Amino acid sequence: MSKDATEPQPIAADLGRLCCPPEITRALDAYSREVAAALAGNLVGIYLCGSLARQCYHPATSDVDIVVVTVEPCSEPSITRILAAHARSGVPIDAIFVTRAQADLDHTPTPIDFALKPADAPPRAFRSPAGMGDWLLIRQDLYECGLAIHGSPARTVIRPVPWQALAASLDFLFPHIVPRFKNPVLMLCRICRAFANRALSSKRTAGEWALAHLDPRWRPLIESSLMKYRSGVADDQGPDATLEAFAHYSSEYIANVRTGA
Repeated sequence: MSKDATEPQPIAADLGRLCCPPEITRALDAYSREVAAALAGNLVGIYLCGSLARQCYHPATSDVDIVVVTVEPCSEPSITRILAAHARSGVPIDAIFVTRAQADLDHTPTPIDFALKPADAPPRAFRSPAGMGDWLLIRQDLYECGLAIHGSPARTVIRPVPWQALAASLDFLFPHIVPRFKNPVLMLCRICRAFANRALSSKRTAGEWALAHLDPRWRPLIESSLMKYRSGVADDQGPDATLEAFAHYSSEYIANVRTGA
């Protein structure tokens, strides 16, 4: 076993304090044990991040975000066993498998080992030869709020992303928000808040921040998106004129933050 890993422990107590639905607790406990067994000595740690770790998970619309850190890239036999565990989990796990060396890189796009998406049935190991455009955001999220399911605490394995590298990742991501992301209004709020505070946040926190700090003319749009998010209603409609205008405003807001205007 890797010197960075520890014996897997039941995670009900940790997730209980996050008000985690019991079926998610059970599924993550079983999933983490199967992944740990599949990786054995190659495993560094299994970590929970995203909406569940930030305590804004909604079972109707949220994925369960997991990062698995390994010493070396996973072997094909290990991946086969992990895919089987993913298929059996019964919950929408969005998992990224990354080596410790990859996790330490500060450029965008960033190479990863592979990802498993909740929408794929049967699950497949998704590889991105060009690298992952939002890995640095996930890494920073993991540093800020990550919860160890198996292994050492996240902050002993993952270092924070330098601000300039995080800003470059946010810039890389920005053009894809409207056409490709769920909850694009709150994602734009999240990026604006990140530039203003040099820290990440949940979509809910970002929307609440935006109501207080962005131009009041966007209040109805943001309030509508927050209401949908809190209710577990997907807000992933295609781009329209209002959303495009908010994206343009967000771009200008970020530019002003950068220049101190």
